[in-house]
Amino acid sequence: MDILRFALAALFLLSGLFILGVATLGLFRLDSALNRLHAAAKCDTLGALLVLIGMSIIVGWGFTALKFLILITFIWLTNPVAVFMIGRAEVLTNPHVEDECEVTEL
Repeated sequence: MDILRFALAALFLLSGLFILGVATLGLFRLDSALNRLHAAAKCDTLGALLVLIGMSIIVGWGFTALKFLILITFIWLTNPVAVFMIGRAEVLTNPHVEDECEVTEL
């Protein structure tokens, strides 16, 4: 049973780290600030979720897993709001944003 738990935790951890690596690659490869922000926001939330689930599988059910669950909830709620605020600030302050991206409405 420990081998199955280790394999499941490794699957979650490796997939989360892969997604976080893709987000890092997206930060360097994409041109526009809004495109980079979009790639980082989606991948950071999912990657952190998968890594924290893998870590909670490793430690087992207990107080530490509850702290990981609270951390998952906090990241899930705050990351989209922070990305929205940063994106809105970019749209409002960059006069050339319509040349780089299609902005429909604020």
